[in-house]
Amino acid sequence: MIISDVKHFEKERHLWPPAVGRGIDYILNRNLGEAEAGRYDLEGDNGHLMFANVQEVVTRPSEEQIPESHVIYTDIQFLVSGEEKLCFYKLHPDAKVVDNKFDSHDISFYESDSSQQETGILLKPGMFAVCFPSDIHRPNCSITEETTNKKIVIKIHKDLLQL
Repeated sequence: MIISDVKHFEKERHLWPPAVGRGIDYILNRNLGEAEAGRYDLEGDNGHLMFANVQEVVTRPSEEQIPESHVIYTDIQFLVSGEEKLCFYKLHPDAKVVDNKFDSHDISFYESDSSQQETGILLKPGMFAVCFPSDIHRPNCSITEETTNKKIVIKIHKDLLQL
């Protein structure tokens, strides 16, 4: 998991895989924050290597959000407006899958696991979190009350990250 914001992007980008830097560049240089909700292909045929989902989401209490992970794509979860708590913990052998959609949608949902040290981070506009396949994450959690947020989720294929 990487957590950062656009204020520190240029100073930190040398620490990250190049594809993560390109993903943030796409957000900043293509004005994706002003784009309508939908999918935008960025790299590869039909965006299979990298694409952006521009979303408007309503946050919910964390206990109502289901933990998830991916195998093929790494997420950059970039908050454009609003605020949210993003909870996460590392994938472990005892994680209980409740709905496996890896084959059809590159997502698997997990049973909430109170034995794990789930950490929550507060995302404000301009902040982003990079969720790798080893990060079980629970996005779009409300802080105190439900809010409608605009966010961009960049999906980076594992081949670009050599995972």
